[in-house]
Amino acid sequence: MNMALCEDLQNAVLQKKLNLPMLSEEMKPAELLEIIKLDWKTDIEAETAKQESQLMKVVLKHIIQAADLILSNSKVEEKTALAAVQNKMQALGVLARSGDTTASIRAVAMAKELQLDKRPLIAREGKIIVLSNRLREIPKMNQQQRKDFIKDLISLFSTSEITMREIQIAQVTARLFEQAGNLNSAQSILQKTAQLLAEASKTELKEIADQFRGAARRYGLPGHPMKLSGKTLDGKQIDIEDLKGKVVLVQFWASWCTYCLQEMPHILQLYNTYHKDGFEVVGVNLDDSADRARKIIDDAQLPWPQIFSVEPEALGMKNPNATYYGITSIPQCILIDRKGNVVTLQARGKILNQELERLFIQSKQQ
Repeated sequence: MNMALCEDLQNAVLQKKLNLPMLSEEMKPAELLEIIKLDWKTDIEAETAKQESQLMKVVLKHIIQAADLILSNSKVEEKTALAAVQNKMQALGVLARSGDTTASIRAVAMAKELQLDKRPLIAREGKIIVLSNRLREIPKMNQQQRKDFIKDLISLFSTSEITMREIQIAQVTARLFEQAGNLNSAQSILQKTAQLLAEASKTELKEIADQFRGAARRYGLPGHPMKLSGKTLDGKQIDIEDLKGKVVLVQFWASWCTYCLQEMPHILQLYNTYHKDGFEVVGVNLDDSADRARKIIDDAQLPWPQIFSVEPEALGMKNPNATYYGITSIPQCILIDRKGNVVTLQARGKILNQELERLFIQSKQQ
């Protein structure tokens, strides 16, 4: 018995064990699509991680087989074909992450073929996948290549109503540009995507547009002043402008953020070192409960002011200072120089040490 036949028989046994239905060319596309939806919900019971992985691969291959049957139907509706393409690509992606070295090759080849499809939605899908595969090239792109990449991506987004998938691609793209030090490009992709989201019919997409505008506003901060104000946990009004002439660290944090808490002793050490020279820290706490915030502050003996919103509609991550800058993950540490201009959006760890040393050496030389 040859290897291929042996594998087919083994898959057939495992499909039966998983209660996966037999597939045939006689099935209607809608029926096959429903099977795919159920496949993703398959309950996998296994004694070992290896067995679980093996069974999951069988489910994924079943999804791919069903998708291929849909796509082989010459009369299939375009939206159903698009759903089949997306499910197949998703299954190939999971297979690739599980160690199947051929899955990513198959996905890229499929995407390139889809670009040439006569059906607009299918061709668009292929082009988006091909562009998404280029995300790893971002660190090596020059300025013109970055502009062209953003132009191509936004052009594709605008050919159909934007969905959560496009939103995620835009977010990942902006994050990769940020990591590569290309803040202008990160700002550009978010601004342009926000314009498309603002035109969407769904309310939740318009809310994401506000978030994108805020994040774009944050990416534009370096070299410019930062707006920040509010009442502290002590009920006092504070405005970042009143600290002009000082070097200021703004930390967005919450009690549930492990990385935030890990950074606190480091910030406190630097505060004690540089405070006498003009170093200030302003916390923006994003907890829902003031009591939780106060416990952390008291336990860590943090001496700096903490902005906290008590308004019911502006608690936690909805704090106006956080939403204004599109902050959806923390810690976010922003360093401001004596002139009131932002130095870096990544003021943590060694970067914070280096920037403070540089700023205070410059102060002594002036």
